[in-house]
Amino acid sequence: MNPKDYYSRQLRLPEVGEEGQLRLKNARCLVIGAGGLGSPALLYLAAAGVETLGVCDGDRLDISNLHRQPLYSAADIGKSKAELAVDRITHLNPMVKATAYPFFLNAHNAFLLFSSYDLILDCTDNFKTKFLINDAAYLAKKPVVRASIYQFEGQLQTYLPGRGDACLRCLWEKVPQEGCVGTCQEVGVLGTVPGFFGVLQANEAIKFFLEMPVLGPNQVLFSDLIHYAQHTITLERRENCPLCGKEPSIHALTDRHSWEITPAELDESFTLIDIREAEEIKSDPYLKAPYRHMPMSGFDLSQLNPALKYALFCQRGRRSASLVSSLLAQMSNVYSVVGGIEALR
Repeated sequence: MNPKDYYSRQLRLPEVGEEGQLRLKNARCLVIGAGGLGSPALLYLAAAGVETLGVCDGDRLDISNLHRQPLYSAADIGKSKAELAVDRITHLNPMVKATAYPFFLNAHNAFLLFSSYDLILDCTDNFKTKFLINDAAYLAKKPVVRASIYQFEGQLQTYLPGRGDACLRCLWEKVPQEGCVGTCQEVGVLGTVPGFFGVLQANEAIKFFLEMPVLGPNQVLFSDLIHYAQHTITLERRENCPLCGKEPSIHALTDRHSWEITPAELDESFTLIDIREAEEIKSDPYLKAPYRHMPMSGFDLSQLNPALKYALFCQRGRRSASLVSSLLAQMSNVYSVVGGIEALR
């Protein structure tokens, strides 16, 4: 395959040319999350010629993902998203050297992954991982392009180390409680919205590698895709930020909350409780161990024995984390299973 033929249209741009295309060829980009944001971002990064790509995602494809994740097909349901993504983008552009990391980012693997790449794309959809990426990027001095969406709107930010950018902890010192903002599963999403913002992330990444202007220091771009309203706000860096302030208290990554438990740590002393709704259990039952069913929508704390230990689980661990964090003020013997059913299996 002749690269000049493949990239012929963008090579004509004075901002690209052969020199710029060589920069893209030598660029290394890690995309964390191969879902609604990551799918379009990966397609356009690969097509543009960012030839070293990493895809980190521990999820497997679910049928409900397909309407907003055009990287996949119905025949892929149940397969690793990271591995599927690598297969798709290398078929799109055989010159790409892509690596799949079919696991979730955590405090133990973040630095190792980040060390191999020049730029990180945060295409995740939960606060815990976004703060982990934020902390790891600051400590490892890696630039990040992050996006997040809510129904018909979203935001985009480019964080560059060394230019004085505010980090996420300048806004929130502690990780916000999961559930304070509804997930796509809870409040819904139109597939074009993450598609739009994923393309913006890819565009920012390409401009970064081409040494073109990106979003400025502390700027956040907001877009409303119903009214096509768009504006930029400027954040302020906090001098007492626990991560990037004058006297930081965060010097290392933390893995999880004290009330989170991994499947490997579960033993017979725990009573498992499935908090998914009845229709979810009917379509995807968990049969490997005895457990109780108490849906999140009707969770009754009075039914729990204060002398026992309970491990709550949902599909991926996000709803159980939200519920457990809200119950701790009333009962300290409840835990959330990290990764939910998908980790238990």
